[in-house]
Order: sequence, then C-alpha cells, then structure tokens
Amino acid sequence: MSITIKLQYNASEQNKVTKTVSDVVVITGTLKEQTSITDPVILIEHSGTLPACNYMTIEAFGRSYFITGIESVRTGLWRISAHVDVLSTYAAQIRQNTAVIRRQEKQWNLYLDDGIFRCYQNPDIVMKAFPSGFNTHEFVLAVAGG
Repeated sequence: MSITIKLQYNASEQNKVTKTVSDVVVITGTLKEQTSITDPVILIEHSGTLPACNYMTIEAFGRSYFITGIESVRTGLWRISAHVDVLSTYAAQIRQNTAVIRRQEKQWNLYLDDGIFRCYQNPDIVMKAFPSGFNTHEFVLAVAGG
C-alpha cells in the first residue's frame, strides 16, 4: 500500500478546529507493517533531522495527527509516533452541525435561563378601563402572559 506522509509544523492550539500548518517534509513510501489508524507508529528513512515537525497528515488514512514522539532508530531511520487530531480530521462534519448554544462569550440568548446571566423580570402591569363599564355583577377576566 503506497502512502504519502506530510510532516508538518503546527503553529495553532490543539483545540482549534482549523489549524495553521506548514509542510516541512513530504515522504512517499510503502506501508510494510501493520499500524493503528488512530495511533500510528511509522518508520521512515530520512537523511536530515526532524525536530521541527509536530504534526503530520496521512492522506491514505484520511486523517491528521499530532506527533507525540520522534525517535532515532539508527542513522537515517526514524520512528514517529502519533495520535489522531479529531478536530482537524472531522472539521467539515463539525462545521455542518447546528446547535442551540446556551452560553457564549459575546452572544447570548435571553430566552434561555442559564443561571449566570443576571436579568430582572419586572412585572409589566397595564390597566385599561372597560369602555362601557360593568352593568351586571358577572364578568370574565382574561389574563394574557405569565
């Protein structure tokens, strides 16, 4: 199975959906041993050093990964351990979701009582006179609202 691995540098926080990454090295090779898709451990041959890489994308797996460790096995052979970046991998599906957000930093919904936003519910009493008054002792009073 031929795979392409993009070793990258991630300048964004881990909890950000869209990452700011720059490619450092692009490697094409063949997968010779079994590996996990969520936590891959990959051996690569590369003549230079790889300390500036903290992120990678494997297109054959359809996922992006945080590099958790880079070990030198011998001269020119590197063992890279990684863990899947769920937010970046499924960013398109995450952006398609809709939700009612109970609390947000700059916007809020006053119809949802979250117990933190302080608001006062002052009664709004409106008195209106009946145009013809009451001729009998029987009447019906209707109240709208709460």
